[in-house]
Amino acid sequence: MGKTGKIALLTGTIVLSYVVYNHYDNKRKRKMIEELNAHPPLSWKPSSRHTTIHNMKTKYYDVLVIGGGASGSGCALDAATRGLKVAMVESGDFGSETSSKSTKLLHGGVRYLDKAVKSFDLSNLQLVLEALKERKYVIDAIPYMAKPIALMLPVYSKILVPYFLMGLKMYDYFSWNKSLGGSYHISTKETLQHFPNIKLDGLKGSIVYYDGIHDDSRSNVVIALTAAYYNADILNYSPVKQLIKNDGVVVGAVCKDRIGGEEFKIRAKCVISTAGPFTDQIKKLANPKSPSLVVPSSGVHIVVPKEYGANDMGLINPNTSDNRVLFFIPWLNKTIIGCTDNPCKVEKEPKPRDEEISYILNEANRFLKEDKMLKKKDISSVWCGIRPLVKDPSRKDTKSLARNHIAYLTEENLLVLAGGKWTTHRKMAEDAIDLAVKKFYLNPARPCVTNYIKMLGSHNYTKQLSADIQRELDLSEDEAMHFVTRYGDRSMIFQNYKNRREPLKRLHNDYMYTEEEVYYAIDHEMACKPADVLTRRTRLGFLDVKACEKALDKVMDIFVKRMSWSAQKMKKEKKECLEMLESLGLKLLK
Repeated sequence: MGKTGKIALLTGTIVLSYVVYNHYDNKRKRKMIEELNAHPPLSWKPSSRHTTIHNMKTKYYDVLVIGGGASGSGCALDAATRGLKVAMVESGDFGSETSSKSTKLLHGGVRYLDKAVKSFDLSNLQLVLEALKERKYVIDAIPYMAKPIALMLPVYSKILVPYFLMGLKMYDYFSWNKSLGGSYHISTKETLQHFPNIKLDGLKGSIVYYDGIHDDSRSNVVIALTAAYYNADILNYSPVKQLIKNDGVVVGAVCKDRIGGEEFKIRAKCVISTAGPFTDQIKKLANPKSPSLVVPSSGVHIVVPKEYGANDMGLINPNTSDNRVLFFIPWLNKTIIGCTDNPCKVEKEPKPRDEEISYILNEANRFLKEDKMLKKKDISSVWCGIRPLVKDPSRKDTKSLARNHIAYLTEENLLVLAGGKWTTHRKMAEDAIDLAVKKFYLNPARPCVTNYIKMLGSHNYTKQLSADIQRELDLSEDEAMHFVTRYGDRSMIFQNYKNRREPLKRLHNDYMYTEEEVYYAIDHEMACKPADVLTRRTRLGFLDVKACEKALDKVMDIFVKRMSWSAQKMKKEKKECLEMLESLGLKLLK
């Protein structure tokens, strides 16, 4: 056999060995998680706040996660399903900052693919490959709330039609067995059928491709609750006031319960910061001289009536005046129009500015027919989310931004996880917990299995579930679909809250959200404040901030009854909620 033949034989043997190993390793993992994926009983609910704080004060954890957004909740779930002892604390509500203010897309990153092809950059290609795989994991884990979405890319030059189509066919190809649907070209006439309000000047048709969409803050809450189901101790409204150090090494944290007022210590072998835009604040608790890592970038989104978007798909416009990308996304019977990548400062509950709204309106109107132009009065809600881009600490050039997420140990043994995006939160968590296991000599019962884990509400989810819920709760078809697409098979729990002989009690006549959901959110989803319910357990504040304000008193009444609030406490909580609604445009849109 010649040299070429030997190389071919060796290569074939290596590839075959890898395929066989992968097959049996996946088979072993699936068998390992059969027990983990047993259907959670409907009677299960998270531990009380009192019990959780007691546990945090008395247990010695393998891992303490600081931050309850997507990546923090992902870390808690990953560590818990490996059999490690886990605590997670969040200064506000779960997902109350960046993780609830995204574009709602689960995407591979078409722009990164474009950069990879134009500059032959393998690192950008690697980002796309990872995200394409991860978006499918999210959809499979929460199928009642995350799903594929068709996205339209309008083309204004015949020469660019084959260029864009070829690029998006590559996007399909790299998705491989995780594809959500194949891309294709549609004519100008077909584009108009899907998006009746689009301006036709120079339009040569569109390319349609597929990504994913979800309800970001509800996804976040469900991931956190699933971690709790697997025995993680999780707590919202518990900011870290101080990091505990022993011989210069971080070994825990001092937290304050914002609900009860108590300060308490949590001790752990490994402390992980997943604080998103507030990463530098946590790092400086470990070392005040720690260099800044985060380069914040904001994305502003407005919500308008459904008819301003496409009928049955989203739309991406990369031809804005400053070359940013404008999104038209159908979401919860409304249309989100937004733009990202605007430099900003880090702040809690950032408020959108008038000029940012004007920019989005102007860019959207460049795209719409003259008789369908958007005005400020058409906006029902607006928000600003901060994406924490990060500098790469491994590079000497301090201005270089990491293209992907980073997970590393500081000199004080604080494990920092930062960067990334919603789509890749599971992989971010896997990398962080892998590093924790290695560096802190942790002893997990099993490897990472989160790519097989189903989230709460998914275990008995089928297309038939909506009809079952409709029958069991005596609901209309629309009402049953409302519950199933938010709670999955946990919708059955609403039998404990709804009187079959009475209709659901709406929070607002124009929206499906109900008083029964408020009770459920308090009892089963760790909602502590009215804003938790109005903006993150339901999405009323993100859909229509004025309707949310009108529904506030009904929600307040339920909290007063359930929590036994005094008149003074009620007044304080109502004021706090109204202030939060300002970040969704309550004053700006009046």
